[in-house]
Amino acid sequence: MPAIPLQLSSDSISADATFLASVAIILGTIFVVLEMRDNRRLVEASFKQANTAAQQLAQNHELATMDLITRVYDFANSLEVQRSWLTVLTTKVASLGDYESLPEDKQLAFQQIASLFEMLGLLVEKGYVSEKVVDDMFATQLAWRSLEPFVMGMREKYVSEEYFVWMEKLHKRLSSA
Repeated sequence: MPAIPLQLSSDSISADATFLASVAIILGTIFVVLEMRDNRRLVEASFKQANTAAQQLAQNHELATMDLITRVYDFANSLEVQRSWLTVLTTKVASLGDYESLPEDKQLAFQQIASLFEMLGLLVEKGYVSEKVVDDMFATQLAWRSLEPFVMGMREKYVSEEYFVWMEKLHKRLSSA
C-alpha cells in the first residue's frame, strides 16, 4: 500500500488548534471546579477548628472563673473571716460613732468583711465573675445591711465616695435583679 503523504493545510491546523483550545478550556474549568471544592473543604475545616478553639476558650474561661470564685469562697470560709462575719452580724452599728467606739479587733472585722464584699463587687463589675454566682454563694444583701452605716460614715468622715463603692454597686445590682 502506498504511503499517503501528510498534507498540512491552514484549515486543518486552524481546526486542530480550535479543538485543542476547547479541550484546554474544558480541562481548565474542571481543574478550577476541583480546586474550589478543595478550598471549600479547607475553609470548612478551618471554620470547625476555629469553633472548637472558641469553645475551648469559653470552657477555660468558665473553669478559671470558678477557680477564682472558689478561692475567694475558701478564703471567706476561713476561721478568721468567719469570726469577722459573726462580729459584723452580731455587733449592731448604726453610725460611724458606734463603729469608732468598738475595740480594734471588732473594727478590723468590719474592715475585713467590707473589703471582702468590695473585692466581690469589683470582680462582678469587671466581668470576671457573674453576679448570679456571687449572689448564690455570698450573703451580699445581708452584708450591705450590716455594713451600710459603717460605709456611709467612712464616706462622710473622709469626704470620699470611693469607700466600698464596688460593694454598694454589687448590692444595687442584686437588689434590682
